[in-house]
Amino acid sequence: MDYVEFSTNLQGKIPFADEILTAQLADIGFESFTYEDKEYKAYIQLQVFDIVKLKDLLLVVEEQIGTLDFKISELPTVNWNTEWESQFSPVEIGRDILIKAPFHHVEHENLFRYVIEIEPKMSFGTGHHESTCLMLQTMLELDFAEKTVADCGTGTGVLAIAALKMGAKSAFAFDYDPLCYENSLENKERNHAQNLDIAQGDLLLLQGKTFDIVLANINRNILAHNMAYLANALKPGGTLLLSGFYEHDIDFLREKTEQFNLNYLSHKTENNWTAVRFSN
Repeated sequence: MDYVEFSTNLQGKIPFADEILTAQLADIGFESFTYEDKEYKAYIQLQVFDIVKLKDLLLVVEEQIGTLDFKISELPTVNWNTEWESQFSPVEIGRDILIKAPFHHVEHENLFRYVIEIEPKMSFGTGHHESTCLMLQTMLELDFAEKTVADCGTGTGVLAIAALKMGAKSAFAFDYDPLCYENSLENKERNHAQNLDIAQGDLLLLQGKTFDIVLANINRNILAHNMAYLANALKPGGTLLLSGFYEHDIDFLREKTEQFNLNYLSHKTENNWTAVRFSN
């Protein structure tokens, strides 16, 4: 699947200019975002990219943050194994979770409670991004013993695999991206996750299913627009764990969850990214 990269420099722009851009771009289909040293990048599938929609949106955004010089680049589908091997190290979450690639040798591996082997390819979810790390940190505080779990937008499958290692009875994971679907199947086998059911599709796959714990590490707007599916997929007394958005978005999402009788319990934050825990 080919992607389009939108890039711009936000040097001299107003505070939170990156967050304003992210919120707006997510509305027209952009699905992942990076911001480092004032260089902002966003990515969208080529098949849904619409340059006219982008230019119309930027006219509105520029009224808030000023004129943007931007670049559009088409990125062909590649296998990211080489990039992963050259740039990334294993991820350690305390002494609880170790996430590593097949080629990593970790001498103290046996000291961790849970070891997850992930070969990411084009998928999101290696534990390096704050949202994934925050989800895993919060999951460590939950009781997964004999619980049923849904992992929405699974990426590499790392959260579903972690849930099973933490004692979940079964997990249902899905992603609309066919590359993520294939990658999560590979990681399922790599981690011997026998009770993991993986499907390709969107949040409509939750219809008619209920779970003790629902995990969703997706962007803010997709979560908000699909809150009914997430809420209805929870069994009574269930837990909904959300991430993929900024701390200042918590109130916005709380308003959405309260419409479905979900109660805010707690949240964790790192570099302004956050993970929020709700229950019904």
